Amino acid sequence: MKKTIGFIGLGVMGAGMARNVAEAGFDLVVTTRSPDKADIFRKIGACVAENPAELAARCDVIVTCVPDASALRALVEGESGLAAGRWDNGLLIDCSTIAPFETTEIARALAKAGASVIDAPVSGGAKGADSGTLTIMCGGAGKDFERARDVLQAMGKNIHHVGPLGAGQAVKACNQLMVSINMMGVFEAIGLARAAGVDPKVMREVLSTGAARSGVLEAHALRYLDDSLQPGFRAELMRKDLGIANAVGSHFNITQPATNLAHQMLIATCNNGHAGLDSAAMGLLYETLNGLSEGEGR
Repeated sequence: MKKTIGFIGLGVMGAGMARNVAEAGFDLVVTTRSPDKADIFRKIGACVAENPAELAARCDVIVTCVPDASALRALVEGESGLAAGRWDNGLLIDCSTIAPFETTEIARALAKAGASVIDAPVSGGAKGADSGTLTIMCGGAGKDFERARDVLQAMGKNIHHVGPLGAGQAVKACNQLMVSINMMGVFEAIGLARAAGVDPKVMREVLSTGAARSGVLEAHALRYLDDSLQPGFRAELMRKDLGIANAVGSHFNITQPATNLAHQMLIATCNNGHAGLDSAAMGLLYETLNGLSEGEGR
């Protein structure tokens, strides 16, 4: 028997993820405030629910992929939210990126309605969401993870159960701080190469074959150098994620100088007018700091 899966959050990441759920053979039900998005999903055979409460009445398993904890809290705790009535044996697979303690708060609200949660933030960008090759890092009870496995496998290639509830969000915070710190190194290297009269594209190609190679050098540097900065993963969302990484570190009283600096650089990137561009727009900030006009040298 086909499982019916609900999905909320049909943005840059979520749309591709939801399509892959449908293509994997699940019956898909979505809810969205966008008539255009609703029509797109109707055309691929999905049903459209009026609100999250109706979605919970129709689906035992629901995936969410929304920008932040306030958006998720509204979906769960609102008047027509997932927890507005009983949702016995319901399971929320939350692919949003929020703080571990915020996941715990959502879980408490859903437990009162009879449902449980796994946190399942993702990495791999819009390309990975479209192709179903995301890395998904999951926290939660083992039985809930096993129940979610087939849905997760429809959306990602590398599925990891990393610990109890909130652990997935902790690992995602680690991922985001490493990506952002690496971006600083990449854009400083591009600035150095440019100042020394070396074509940054050549520098990138050479370093991509040696010890400095990384996903950031491969993808983020290329997006910047090719002036392909339409999101993608927006700079304002990476700024939010680094705020989470800082908050988690502060909670545990650990030293995070590089994370703090990366967060400040992302704040500056957004304040410089690039909040809605891809996070690789940090490269534009480095141009400004190096006295270049935007786009000079690319």
